[in-house]
Amino acid sequence: MAIDVELKTIKIMLAIEQEGSFSKAAEVLYISQPALTQYIKRIESVLSFPLYNRENGKCVPTKAAKILLKEGQLLLEQYDSMLKKMNNTVDSKVVNIQLGWPTGYTVQYLNSIMSSISNLESINVKVTENLVETLIQLLLQKKLNVLIIPALYFHPDLVYTTIRREEFYLAVPKNHVANTIINKDRPTDYANLSDLKDMPFISLSANAYKKFIDPLFHEAGYNPNIIFNCTNWYSSHSLVEDGLGLSIVPYWFAEKGHEKINYYHIQSKQRAYRILACVFHRDQLVSPELKGFIDHIKNIYGDQYAHLPFDYSNLNQNI
Repeated sequence: MAIDVELKTIKIMLAIEQEGSFSKAAEVLYISQPALTQYIKRIESVLSFPLYNRENGKCVPTKAAKILLKEGQLLLEQYDSMLKKMNNTVDSKVVNIQLGWPTGYTVQYLNSIMSSISNLESINVKVTENLVETLIQLLLQKKLNVLIIPALYFHPDLVYTTIRREEFYLAVPKNHVANTIINKDRPTDYANLSDLKDMPFISLSANAYKKFIDPLFHEAGYNPNIIFNCTNWYSSHSLVEDGLGLSIVPYWFAEKGHEKINYYHIQSKQRAYRILACVFHRDQLVSPELKGFIDHIKNIYGDQYAHLPFDYSNLNQNI
């Protein structure tokens, strides 16, 4: 037999349970005690079994009533939760965020970021992937809301906020003669580029990458012997794995390690790291949703530098 119990019945029985009597429950429910008693009797008639045992002037819940009270409490909580979610959906607006994303960072960062922000119901992120210089131009044209890029270029309308430092390492095939030169005095984790002139070097075609490595080689006193320009780090790393030459790669390759490659910190007075930053236009209204998105990125990938003031003095003046 199908049994239909209304939420109203559950609420009334919970009031009786909480108040300890029909008379007190009637007061909090703003109905008369006879009306409450009549309602319970009508429900018992519909259900075809008693909810209360009447003994010595008291009404004691039956086993069936105790189950209804226990499960009904959970049902009401779920019902209230459902209403809150429905109200939040109706009241909240979804904010579109146009995100600029640099070529070469997708595998390391983007997939996990997009997966994590899928739970943020108030924002919808649309991604444009391109070269750093192109992304900056789109931001200055206000076609994008925010960029996540290496901090390289200065412009008076660009506002940077640090996410993390990204150290770069010299990747050397394990069977390459460069290892002997680097470790000539003693085993070391640091490589001095000045000792490696004329070594075959695998570079990237991206202008942002060249602007980063040029000062390192300028300090070393020579231009690198570039044998190949790759379009991304994963290609250059694969060529190092194949033993074709040396390359400068970001930290995540060194952290993962590779059985065919040695990774060395770069010994230099120049910065052997870049700052990964969130960048937005000075005129951009930083809404609570956009701020929440930036904070979310920092919480995922930020390091100890994430909340320090950004240092604009190291940015290149020319985009």
